[in-house]
Amino acid sequence: MALGALIAAYGQVHGDGETLRATLPLVGATLLEHQVRLARRVGANHVVVLVERVPADLTAALDRLRRDGIAVDVARNAADAADRFHPEERLLVIADGCLAGEPLLARVAEAPSPTLVTVPDHGERHAFERIDALTRWGGLALIDGARLRRTVAMLGEWDMLSTLLRRTLQEGPTRIDAFPPDSSGGPELLLIADRAAALQGIDLRLIRASRRRATTWPRRYLFPPIEELALRPLTGRSIDPTWFAAAGVAAAFLSVPAALAGWPWASLILLLLTGPLVAIAHRLAATRLAVVRRAGLLGGLRDGAAAAALLALGYYLMPVNGWGIALAAAVTVAGGAALAVERRTLAALGAPPPPVWLASVDGLIWVMLPFAAAGRWDAGVGALILYALASFFDVQRRVAKRVGLAV
Repeated sequence: MALGALIAAYGQVHGDGETLRATLPLVGATLLEHQVRLARRVGANHVVVLVERVPADLTAALDRLRRDGIAVDVARNAADAADRFHPEERLLVIADGCLAGEPLLARVAEAPSPTLVTVPDHGERHAFERIDALTRWGGLALIDGARLRRTVAMLGEWDMLSTLLRRTLQEGPTRIDAFPPDSSGGPELLLIADRAAALQGIDLRLIRASRRRATTWPRRYLFPPIEELALRPLTGRSIDPTWFAAAGVAAAFLSVPAALAGWPWASLILLLLTGPLVAIAHRLAATRLAVVRRAGLLGGLRDGAAAAALLALGYYLMPVNGWGIALAAAVTVAGGAALAVERRTLAALGAPPPPVWLASVDGLIWVMLPFAAAGRWDAGVGALILYALASFFDVQRRVAKRVGLAV
């Protein structure tokens, strides 16, 4: 059954009658954008935002979502919101200003209807709506479109979410305790941002949560400290991550004429910059639950420019080292291209990722650094060809083994 999401966005920030909770800043975007992207990640393919007025900052947030291909419907009242859902559609309800972690939201999305998330009534949880003497509503629920329509039909002047909560409670819903006392994992992320201070420190938590296990050794061991150093100031600014990926491509293209002009160090430094720039772009996008637009095209352009820079280096070294150095550069490029094809074949066969030590564009670039520091550019090209070909034969062996298992 299809899953939709209804996100309330009409509540105002405590002490500020002009700012909506939904437009509070979060990792360089807004709370609403994070809510919508998170709902999509857990399977909601139909998102409706319930909002009474649409200020300029909310309009800008909706435009950014649509620019990334995320369609969001805007409902100006409860009846309009109910009409946008099919009666049998499962409906993820997110309260105004509710920020939840993906694991918790995924549990709700997979639960039977109706389901409520609850939190114990103690500590600093006054922003959560009280259910009884011991429990408050966690701001997340799963119902169906028919329940929403029945609630709206008898709504009158009451608040829709509060009324929906009371009616759902009468039906004996499944309850998910967001903070069970016997939980062995870390604390769940769940809060109601009714004021800007409620989001203090959340950016850093989202940065840490966005780190994924990389499949190449530079992205696993070298780039993460650079990413996190750059992300701290970047999360407070509305900078499109795609610009960092584009900057990496531009640096890679500039490295080609630098190598041809006889400036191998300038070429190598430009290439060394490309990896962190691309890594920052993808990490910043992951922190915002977004993606780098045209990532495949940008990645292909960067790889092609890096290959051209290596060929240009071989051409530059040829007068001193002979035509063999240019041939070695060409074979390295060919080996890298063949390796990329074998990697895709291995992934298509459902095999686990190969070890991180295998050659990659970033790996080849960084392997050249110690040879350049020693002034042995020719030995560096020789090391690259050995590295690329050894990696190719290793992946080819894994593909053959996988095919043999499949047969």
